[in-house]
Amino acid sequence: MKKITIFIGLLLAGFILFKLFYQRPALKEEALPKGLTQSIAVKATQVKKEDLNLMLSYAGTIKAKEEVRVYSKVTGKLAEYLVREGEHIEKGQTIALVDRDETGLKYELAKVESPISGIVGETMLDKGAVVLPTSGIVPGTTLAIVVDMDKMTVKLDIPEVDVPYFKNGLKAKVQADAYPNEDFLGEVSKVSEVVDTATRTLPVEITISNDEHRLKSGMFARIKIYAAELKDRLVLPQDALIQELGQNYVFLVEDNTAKKKKVTLGVHDDGNVEITEGVSFGDKIIVFGQQGLKDGTPVELREE
Repeated sequence: MKKITIFIGLLLAGFILFKLFYQRPALKEEALPKGLTQSIAVKATQVKKEDLNLMLSYAGTIKAKEEVRVYSKVTGKLAEYLVREGEHIEKGQTIALVDRDETGLKYELAKVESPISGIVGETMLDKGAVVLPTSGIVPGTTLAIVVDMDKMTVKLDIPEVDVPYFKNGLKAKVQADAYPNEDFLGEVSKVSEVVDTATRTLPVEITISNDEHRLKSGMFARIKIYAAELKDRLVLPQDALIQELGQNYVFLVEDNTAKKKKVTLGVHDDGNVEITEGVSFGDKIIVFGQQGLKDGTPVELREE
């Protein structure tokens, strides 16, 4: 009888524990007060109207404005050079002497003269090398290259869509990799009247002052052309933009809420960008804190 009583007691204890731990109702999560949502701190700026410079960017190779190859007028062998590379020479100055002797015949050494004033850029031959003159359309043996380095040029082939902006005298800013933190000033000096029908490009030439001869023929150059001044354009800092799948967006602040807006871009100018569609003058646009925002997110404006 005593064993039966103990068994019944254990059974009741197990039943009570089961009720307490396995069948008690789940605790309900505390609900946030209605309308309370955490705001994201952001900084914003207003859409302004400003004048912008239309800048067109290209790349090309720097060349001396005048760069000529020097040839002999007679056949023979190089006797000697009378100038050194890097030396300044005048037009008509003798660069080299050519020995045109033949078996049994003696001739006076032939002078090879520079066709322009400039710098001896390169002497091409060793003493005793065979020298041939130009014959018809077949070029002769190049003895030297003479360059006028006071002016340098960059020849460009600009796309057809840029043609309306080009005219002689447009200012250009030129950068060379050898001087990454320095700009050289130039201008458009020649604009062709004929578009290449194969490439749909127009040949253009930029002339750059090079009084100190720091720019060298053959250097790579990046060129920006000041093509036009655009008046009263809607402008935002470029930092305001967000790109998604090739499209540009900004976040507009309305009633302390971030509104995502698709925008169309125009001209870029010194960290600013023209907005041609999507926002209006005076709109408040988020410029800090917009990364990761979603349309409709509550925001709190902080002072710039």
